[in-house]
Amino acid sequence: MMPPHPFRPVRALLALTALIAATALSGCAHVGRLSYVPQTVAPVKVDSTENEQEGSRRRRSALGFGPMFGDSLIGLLPGTADSSRRFLGRLRDGYTADTLNIFLLGDNRPGNRATRLAPEYFAVTGMFSRNPVKILKGLVAIPIGLVKGLLPDLALVRDIPGRLRHQPTWGPEAKVLTAMITKLDSLRAHGQSVAAVINSGDLVEDGRYAGQWERFLKIHRPLTSRVPYFPVAGNHERTDAVEGVENWRMATGLPVGSDRLYYCFDSADGWVRFIALDSNPMADPAHLWTREVQIKYSEEEITWMVARLKEHNGPAIVFMHHPPFSVGFHRVEWQADSVLRDRRARIVTALHEAGIGVLVTGHEHAYERALFTWPDAVLINIVTGGGGAPLHAIPSPAKSAQLFSEYKVAGAVVDPDNVVTGSFNHFVHLRLWFGGGSIHTYAVDKKSNTTLADLVTIDLKRYGVPAIDEHKMPIPPKAPASAGPHEEVGKKPNAAKADTIANSKRILTTPSPREASKRPVRRGVTVRDSVAAARRDSVAAAKRDSLAIRRKPAIPVTPIRPPRR
Repeated sequence: MMPPHPFRPVRALLALTALIAATALSGCAHVGRLSYVPQTVAPVKVDSTENEQEGSRRRRSALGFGPMFGDSLIGLLPGTADSSRRFLGRLRDGYTADTLNIFLLGDNRPGNRATRLAPEYFAVTGMFSRNPVKILKGLVAIPIGLVKGLLPDLALVRDIPGRLRHQPTWGPEAKVLTAMITKLDSLRAHGQSVAAVINSGDLVEDGRYAGQWERFLKIHRPLTSRVPYFPVAGNHERTDAVEGVENWRMATGLPVGSDRLYYCFDSADGWVRFIALDSNPMADPAHLWTREVQIKYSEEEITWMVARLKEHNGPAIVFMHHPPFSVGFHRVEWQADSVLRDRRARIVTALHEAGIGVLVTGHEHAYERALFTWPDAVLINIVTGGGGAPLHAIPSPAKSAQLFSEYKVAGAVVDPDNVVTGSFNHFVHLRLWFGGGSIHTYAVDKKSNTTLADLVTIDLKRYGVPAIDEHKMPIPPKAPASAGPHEEVGKKPNAAKADTIANSKRILTTPSPREASKRPVRRGVTVRDSVAAARRDSVAAAKRDSLAIRRKPAIPVTPIRPPRR
């Protein structure tokens, strides 16, 4: 009988190197632009006697791989848009008189099982230096990485096909989606509907690859064919690249121009406003945009956001990808330098003075909720990043509460008791009605079962309870109400201005900050000068915005902690 085969470190190293080399071949896949099979004009009508599963299958077959807003019967009410304000219009469905239901999620993109080897990967790559400590750490990380990569699920081996095709498929994305559809059907059975789904970014692993978008559209079609689906661009959408921008616009079908990906829309009755920001060039932790483009884009976008808040009378929800406040891996991104900190402070100041109630972000693959309070307002900060991407480890609840309480931005204060965090897959159900609202966060397990993980109730009586007509539309008051000492007099209603071809052409043809930056730069002006000028402009703009936006009364918010799980 032959003796047991001895462990040979050299062979183990060669095996790990071979696996890493095979993984590196993922670069063989080429970036490309998304194209579609033509769609039908309207969804296939399902007979009342047909079961829901068969009807859903027929709808998916008929709709193919079209964009999320390719069907004219799903989405926005025609004739209500105004491209000069980047206002997409009012939703076809979703009336506050019946309770407005909105689903929130983010970071649903699939990943690789070997993501857990990130510490070992960085240690091995650090070996290629003259530092003996890094070399030693890299040598130690090789056998550790080999064991972690093969046990218990052969992650390194099973990830190879997806890496070769540049299309990872691992993750609970489908389970979260199933849980959302189940909740949607439950609401419909009780006579309610979901007006929209909002995704805070990172829909795919790399937005430059058309195949990843096709996979996303196929998996999410049962939801996007029934409910308007509004995403913002995450860092993984790679909208810094031409292919990434074109694929995002083609896949979403949203009527946005150039690489300006921010927009807004209202509920069907116009009472609630949703504002989508593109935080990629604002935060830009990977430095994919030039400093000049960051500054110009941020100024343009924040000025636009302030204008959209100023013209609106009801509640508003702002959503973007990079969280200005978090406790996880990305906590430092908005604190990298004084320009970013000033930019964040200006955004928060505008939200505070406009009376905004909810800020929805993603990026962190976990759930984080904190209440930022002022004497006259409350801002609900929600990080929803548990849609299916590999989860991030975050500090314990006690440590997370402490970290949130250390934020001192624009005069806001965070009570540690008003912080709830956890690393779990989830989605959020936002409910709003005239006078109040609630935020329900549901944890999703491996079988798509849901458990209530967090609950916050909101008092919106400060906006009043308007009278409504037979179409569920608020009736404007016959006489102007008396204004308080801090309120503007004679503020215009929310009626959208008619869109025109001239407005559309102006928005679509105006060079974006990135396109404009390619023009010759005036000599004698340095990047440092540009940053200093931007900071002066930012301070002046913040003062201007503060005077332009009326201050509103506080938003009473009551956090309700669910039983410990």
